[in-house]
Amino acid sequence: MKTLTLLLSLMLFATAFAGAGKGQKAPNFSITTLDGKKLSLASLRGKVVLLDFWAQWCEPCKKELPELQKLSQAYAGKGVVVVSVNIDKQRENAERMAKQLGVSFDVGLDPAGTVAGMYDLPKMPTSFVLDKKGIIRFVHEGFEGSGDVTRFKQELDELAKN
Repeated sequence: MKTLTLLLSLMLFATAFAGAGKGQKAPNFSITTLDGKKLSLASLRGKVVLLDFWAQWCEPCKKELPELQKLSQAYAGKGVVVVSVNIDKQRENAERMAKQLGVSFDVGLDPAGTVAGMYDLPKMPTSFVLDKKGIIRFVHEGFEGSGDVTRFKQELDELAKN
């Protein structure tokens, strides 16, 4: 009996700290954006959210961000919002890269890694596609190129029509 109790306790502990996964409610956060606004994930309920985590040192991120910018523009007015969280310790790194890549969607700053820790990122970049209720429906690890963009579009289209 003690072994079973210990095993169940360990399983619950591991589940509690497994990060954010498909089918779970996305952990809420409040973060300051590059332009000084406060942004909370809860304020985006009722919209489909593509939430992306990135860093200046991440090579795939440099390819992904311009594609996310295109998606942000293509889905504007369709109930879809693209939001990103930069995990660089130096704000200047995020500012420089966002400017170089023409990013105009909200970029939250997470230099302490608090928000990234809530999501337990498996790699960089990692993106979460949330439905209108804030449930994680899709998780993308890394960025390979046009195939990932096609998947993003399919997922956003599916969730935006519901």
